[in-house]
Amino acid sequence: MLGSFNIGALAAGALVVCALGTATAIAQPAAGGTPGDQILPPPPTYKANNVTVNEHLGARLPLDARFRTQDGAIVTLGELLHGELPTILTFNYSDCPLLCSLQLNGLTAAMPQAASPGPPTGNAFQIGKHYQIITISLEPNETLEKLTKMRARYIDRLPEAQRATARTGWTFLAAETAGEGAAIRRIAEVVGFAYTFIPERAEWAHPAAVILLSTKGVVTRYVYGIDFEPAVLRESIFKAGLAEPTSAVGFMHRCYFYDPDASNHSRSGVLALRIGAAGFVVLLLGGFGVFHLMRRSGRSRQATVFSPGRRPPGEVS
Repeated sequence: MLGSFNIGALAAGALVVCALGTATAIAQPAAGGTPGDQILPPPPTYKANNVTVNEHLGARLPLDARFRTQDGAIVTLGELLHGELPTILTFNYSDCPLLCSLQLNGLTAAMPQAASPGPPTGNAFQIGKHYQIITISLEPNETLEKLTKMRARYIDRLPEAQRATARTGWTFLAAETAGEGAAIRRIAEVVGFAYTFIPERAEWAHPAAVILLSTKGVVTRYVYGIDFEPAVLRESIFKAGLAEPTSAVGFMHRCYFYDPDASNHSRSGVLALRIGAAGFVVLLLGGFGVFHLMRRSGRSRQATVFSPGRRPPGEVS
């Protein structure tokens, strides 16, 4: 069963939240903190609140969907999913500020261990030999240069002896035509992977999930999180090879950047409050200033009229 809790941090007056689980909760203050240190979640109207995964076990990917590989070749999913290897599907993009790196770092850390025999199956699973990975970029304008560098960065994290097979077994895909994200969204909708673009940040808010596919492109399991147990990876690949659906495992991370000033409504409200407060202070200070000048002026006239050496009106010498 998936957990449900959030962690957050304030940065530059905005909220960066990496949510773990399926629901949004209030982030509790750190030890020794006060209730005022609580980081509240974004309001219900925040556009990234629906970023999640709706599991579609048994769904089959559209094999006619077309993409461009990191090498520039135009391929269909059917061409990539042919053969006898099960597939790990991930959604990432090169300019992702945090979550993609955490997820793929965790995956590449577990892959070498899964390549050695171990529980629960006693088998070893090496990329390119026993399974493949397909990473689809969420960014429709992803350049092949960035995609190639991203792929090389994570393959280089693997032991040198496993890199050659990883180069044949790990394919990064971009939109067939730059700027056209229909095929990306089509695949995401089939597997239940919900994501959204945040224009104020020029970033994609998305969950972290690897999706296991059978050799025919049928969804068999969802594995959530940024840390992957080698035993879970072995079992998931083994069951995908058998086309056997398996219950999800792990905590679902959702990462997004919430800035109250990015919302037109909140910005207008905050601006109105600030202007009103500033106007009130100006009027208050102005009133005090006028009152002070009036008092000083009155005292000055009184001192002049009754100063020593001058007789008050009507006094006879």
